[in-house]
Amino acid sequence: MPAGVVRVYQADSKGGLQFVGEDRINHTPKDEELNLKIGNAFDVTCERSQIDFEKTSPNVYELEYQITLRNHKATAVNVEVNEPIGGTWKMLSSSHAWKKTAAWASQFMVPVASDGTATLKYRVRVTY
Repeated sequence: MPAGVVRVYQADSKGGLQFVGEDRINHTPKDEELNLKIGNAFDVTCERSQIDFEKTSPNVYELEYQITLRNHKATAVNVEVNEPIGGTWKMLSSSHAWKKTAAWASQFMVPVASDGTATLKYRVRVTY
């Protein structure tokens, strides 16, 4: 795709199109992934907290996090949670499926019901 502005529209309940947002992109080759930031969801909120920390040996730590997602929309959503993790790490447990997206990052897809709450918990062992 050539560089420029990409506008995103979504069908509304009456079949019309509603403007959702836009983003500016650079030249993108065919078959390459394209990420668009089209705005912030004000009706989906997140709270992140570290709920455990344990030093298991001189350079090894276990950390546990809890992320609470609240959806105030009338429809269910899937929230992509991207978590940075420093050092050399290993996922010990997780309440949701995850994938390693980089040496320093993991990604979770968390479904949240309409007007509902979902909690993601994960525990990771990190070596520095």
